[in-house]
Amino acid sequence: MSQIQSKPKTIGNLKTLIVEGATRGPAVLLFHGYGADAADLLPLSDLMNVSKKVTWVFPDAPLEIISAPGMRGRAWYPIDTSVLEKSLRSGEPVDLSSSNPQGIENARKSALTLYNELRTQHSAVIVGGFSQGATLALEVAFSAPVAPAGLIIMSGTVIRESAWRELASRAQDVPFFQCHGKNDPLLGYPFAEKLHSLLTDAGLHGEFMAFSGGHEIPPKAIEKIGRFIGGIVGR
Repeated sequence: MSQIQSKPKTIGNLKTLIVEGATRGPAVLLFHGYGADAADLLPLSDLMNVSKKVTWVFPDAPLEIISAPGMRGRAWYPIDTSVLEKSLRSGEPVDLSSSNPQGIENARKSALTLYNELRTQHSAVIVGGFSQGATLALEVAFSAPVAPAGLIIMSGTVIRESAWRELASRAQDVPFFQCHGKNDPLLGYPFAEKLHSLLTDAGLHGEFMAFSGGHEIPPKAIEKIGRFIGGIVGR
């Protein structure tokens, strides 16, 4: 694997890592998951076989958390970890569809500031994320004054379902790629199916790739996401 040359830059109130492409070319904005940081998804810019004109943007979430004993990470908004721990013990996936997480408004505002700034600098902006970052990408797609050029949902789930069902039609022309593990112990597969139905009911069109793994991004998904991006920005 080649060494990835990224540059730190603060946009709005978010620190980001940027892999620069062509001036005023397309950009891909990816939000990391709960407990990770901007560097977590950075390797995707090297693993996906897309045009070198693409600029990759990986922001750091604003909240610092303890992700494991002795380890710190970042989060877009707080979550009730006890609910997820109970779900893991019981084997029953947690349903977050009726939740309205504390802090989601601030996270959305910060993400939209970043997205809107990128739109002034790039010909097109694709938005995506993993896990909690995927929910934030959806918030951006549903709330932005101008919808993104594409939407990438990696191991995402439904939150704020009633609001999303009202807002999703604002992104009805946005193509999407969604992937989810059938054995995901954290964000259950049935809720990924529910999310796919929510999107298609709102008029969005895209591919839903199910795979036999867990809470992860397998090589096949990376390959397909690369093709998805290439289909929007060209090779």
